[in-house]
Amino acid sequence: MATSGAKLRRIGLLGVRPIKKKSLARVAHLLVGKGNAPEQMPKRKAKPATTKKKKKKRIAPVSHPIWKQARRSAAKSPAPVEGHVLVDGTLFGTGFIQEPDPQDNDFPLGAVIGAVDDPRSQEKVWQLPAHLLNQGSTNSCVGHACAHFILAAPIMSHSSDAIALWRRAQEIDEFPGNEGTNTGTSVRAGFKVLREENLITTDYRWATNADEALRFVLTRGPVVVGSKWYPGMSQPTNGIMRLSGSAGSTGHAYLLFGFSPDHDAFLMANSWGPGWGIDGCAFLPYEALDQLMEQGGAVCSAIED
Repeated sequence: MATSGAKLRRIGLLGVRPIKKKSLARVAHLLVGKGNAPEQMPKRKAKPATTKKKKKKRIAPVSHPIWKQARRSAAKSPAPVEGHVLVDGTLFGTGFIQEPDPQDNDFPLGAVIGAVDDPRSQEKVWQLPAHLLNQGSTNSCVGHACAHFILAAPIMSHSSDAIALWRRAQEIDEFPGNEGTNTGTSVRAGFKVLREENLITTDYRWATNADEALRFVLTRGPVVVGSKWYPGMSQPTNGIMRLSGSAGSTGHAYLLFGFSPDHDAFLMANSWGPGWGIDGCAFLPYEALDQLMEQGGAVCSAIED
């Protein structure tokens, strides 16, 4: 025992201090020994889960369902009034009315055109203005057809007021009391206004059948047509107008500015905007024009070099 005490004293002299019981207890507390579980760190409180907003599917403005709420159904809407035509949800005006006049026979179109060999095999196009006029829902088709006649080749006037032309035609036509109303007028009155305003300088003349109309178109220039207007004409199939459905009392005026032998049809310019037909135009079959003329249709033009 003395020897052990001496050794401990020598260790003390060498600078090694004896380990106290309290220090041993601290070390034991930190060590992981058998039967001693380590202290666990306190768990952090989990943040409450936040629900992410689902992104709405983007809808193209033109196909947004809100537009369906903006229109009444066709069943709840009044039928178009006389003279108006409904095409793909849009109302368009017509406006051709005309009483026969025996004096028209004194000015035949056929007298001022020569013979044409096999006219239905010939192609001809008289150029239109860059932008066709649009009558909208007004019954001013005569004013617009006559204005297109002035704007197209060979005359190619730079401007023409179709509405003013229509209003003046109403004042001088064969239908008293329609001045200033949204009713139609005659092609005859339309050409009277063109002559009155010196937009044409010669007499206007009348075709008696589709052959005369075609030969004039091939050799002299466009013609203005006023005729019955069938539902099948409102919506051309592949650009071709058909005399299907019932025309009733609806009449419309338009311009014929050429002929296509490939379709055996006249080139027709309407006044219902570029969305109608083929950029505002369509094919009117030769036989269809012949039938329309037999039903009282009028074909008129003037010789302008």
